[in-house]
Amino acid sequence: TYPLPEAELDRFMLKLRMDYPAQDEELSMVRQVTRSSKADMLDVAPLRTLLQAKDILALQKIASDLPLDEQVLDYAVRLARATRTWPGLTIGAGPRASIALVRGGRARALLRGGDFVLPDDIKGCALAVLRHRVRLAPELDIEGLSVDQVLQQLLAQVPAPRL
Repeated sequence: TYPLPEAELDRFMLKLRMDYPAQDEELSMVRQVTRSSKADMLDVAPLRTLLQAKDILALQKIASDLPLDEQVLDYAVRLARATRTWPGLTIGAGPRASIALVRGGRARALLRGGDFVLPDDIKGCALAVLRHRVRLAPELDIEGLSVDQVLQQLLAQVPAPRL
């Protein structure tokens, strides 16, 4: 496979980090897959359906209707725009990042049971929203810094509104 160009990466809302499974989980997985003639098939019988498609659509509608203060909207836009001039980033996030920050913030607010979006909801999804939309300067990469570390610095410096 080949890495996607920036324009295509920008169309993904989030980039989540997934670590390797714990040793006991990996042992169980390998045991299941290699134990029988059903090679490469994990037993999905213990899995249960939590939500139907209609439930997910209803939750998306609820999230999209959560109130968003103008100051929080401004904060999301300022975070995305700050990546464009931030030292150590050679490519910043575009307007789709601002949109994704607001949508991600609304989803986080819904998940925490909130009635409206807080700046912390925006900040809480910022790494997942921004990490694949920016490029680290080569000198910082050589120094061993990660995109997430640079974005953490940015998040610490861009003031969040106090509501």
